[in-house]
Amino acid sequence: MLCRPLFQAALGLLAATAALPAQAQEWTPLGGESFGTELTAKWIPVPNGESGAPRQGWLGTADGFFTREVHLAYDYVDGGDSFDSHRILGRFHLPVSRRLWIGAEVPFYQTVNGDGDFGDITVTGQVMLHESRNASLNFGNAFRIPTGSSAQGNDVFAWQPQLNLWTDIGKGFSLRGRVAWEFPDSGISDAFIANVSIGQTTTGHDETPFGDFTWYVAGNLRAPTDGDTFVSITPGLRTHVGSNLFLLTGVELPLTSRRDSFSQRWVVQLVKGF
Repeated sequence: MLCRPLFQAALGLLAATAALPAQAQEWTPLGGESFGTELTAKWIPVPNGESGAPRQGWLGTADGFFTREVHLAYDYVDGGDSFDSHRILGRFHLPVSRRLWIGAEVPFYQTVNGDGDFGDITVTGQVMLHESRNASLNFGNAFRIPTGSSAQGNDVFAWQPQLNLWTDIGKGFSLRGRVAWEFPDSGISDAFIANVSIGQTTTGHDETPFGDFTWYVAGNLRAPTDGDTFVSITPGLRTHVGSNLFLLTGVELPLTSRRDSFSQRWVVQLVKGF
């Protein structure tokens, strides 16, 4: 007589567990043993690294991890005597499963010296290769789609295979980076791309409006097969202002010749997790 109610209770517990949102399910590391199963398993946010470093996006950096967010960003480029540029863009990040992720970047308004137009959309897909509490490694392919005007430097198709890394290195510090190769059309040279960034998160998530307060410095290199290498650094800040809304600010500073690039690029971005 006791078996039936116990059996019914067990079924109820299983049904309740299946209905839990992804955030309430237990996260486990991703290795190579159950790769096929994890391709369709529901995404589970990864806890912070052991020293408290969260997996969060920064400006001018690559993400070796998956996030579920929408972004709204504005940047202003000071080109000295050559040009000025303003751009507003949106981003959408969606983990399809624990192993698969897609993202889109849409520059829906940009101006160069006062002439405005739509920009080139970029669509990216990534596969998580390894994920432990303190490290994530993924491989991706980004495709730039020629939806913009050549007058603003757009109307270019490009394919970019990439390898992205994130790791907690202790005391709230995280290190991240990317190596990639870009294959554009329109007579533009192929290019090797590298990024390395380091930063420290100094407060807890709930200490709003300075929750997850993080300072960081990102370094980027672009070396075309035919042309000058471009190197820049982007110091920036990120803070959780409340309700999973984050504010990011930064300024990109070229370290190579500014005569052929720009003087500085200022960026402000809002990020909403969901």
